[in-house]
Amino acid sequence: MGKTTRLTFLFVMIGLVVLSGCASRKTTKKVDTLQAQMGAVTDELVRLDQSLQDTRAALSAEEAYKSRLATEMLETESRIGALQEEESVISSIYRTPSGFELPAVNIQKALKKAGYYSGALDGKVGPATRDAIKAFQRDNGLTADGICGRQTWSKLKVYLDSIK
Repeated sequence: MGKTTRLTFLFVMIGLVVLSGCASRKTTKKVDTLQAQMGAVTDELVRLDQSLQDTRAALSAEEAYKSRLATEMLETESRIGALQEEESVISSIYRTPSGFELPAVNIQKALKKAGYYSGALDGKVGPATRDAIKAFQRDNGLTADGICGRQTWSKLKVYLDSIK
């Protein structure tokens, strides 16, 4: 090998070492940057995964709460239905201030049979029923107060008995 060839070879080698050293530093910087970015992405993925798990747990809790509310609502509706039936039975019982009780529809039936009442047999003692009771009481020598007490009923129930 000649002197010129050796010098050329030496310059080429030096150039390669210099270039490879510079490229090596640039590559190291790029690798470090990429590793930092990957670390940040990994941290964000971990945070998002935890957030997803928390959201799923919250949704599950909300579903359980919704299910409990639906069950409570059905139970409440059932209790309301039972109370409405009870109210219907109670409201159809006629009570005097003295505590005398009888089915209101029986009063209406007897008054109708006796010719004093022409309204609906709805089991509700309203103004028309009270007016019919007063008229019956007047015609039967009783105090016309519109209350179907024991004395009024003892005379009125005869008409109910004739229906049966």
